[in-house]
Amino acid sequence: NSIMKNVFVLLLISLPFLAQAQLEMYGRYTAHGTVEPNINYSVSKKITKKITFTFFSLVEQKWSEALIGVSYSPSTSFTVGASAGIEQGSGNLRYSVSAWKKIGKTSLLVLGELGSGPSNYLYKANLFHQYSNYFTLGVTAWRFHGTGPNLRFTIPKLPATIWSMPAYDFEANSFFVLPPGALIV
Repeated sequence: NSIMKNVFVLLLISLPFLAQAQLEMYGRYTAHGTVEPNINYSVSKKITKKITFTFFSLVEQKWSEALIGVSYSPSTSFTVGASAGIEQGSGNLRYSVSAWKKIGKTSLLVLGELGSGPSNYLYKANLFHQYSNYFTLGVTAWRFHGTGPNLRFTIPKLPATIWSMPAYDFEANSFFVLPPGALIV
């Protein structure tokens, strides 16, 4: 078991050198009014001109997931993907599908995840318009995070993006501003 953990850690460390990697860190307000840190790590590696291998992991204080999948891009402005993986502490599988479309400087991402049980799902939809190399504005609907405007400022020399999202969470019936998050490519 410790050999598998060591191989997994080595794989996570080496993947950015072999593929495109992205790290995202942000705080999420919970239904109890506390801020919970979130870390997302995603990796993609082109297998062919149109097929890409994908890996995504999310770590929270009380929950985590890891998904492996493929995406298909028939053009540079459209991608669909599917993945499967595991949830922390359970033997349950988790599934995800996504679609991304870009027209000019406007992009739309829609994704859904499904775990076991009727309430174990996630949705996220981002509609963004890139106004300059530094500033992107959009609207996000994200289960457990809320719905609202999403403001992003890119620092190309790092390369990193800092974002924040004032949002209303319909399930928690509350308004909040997600603390600034950082996206590092």
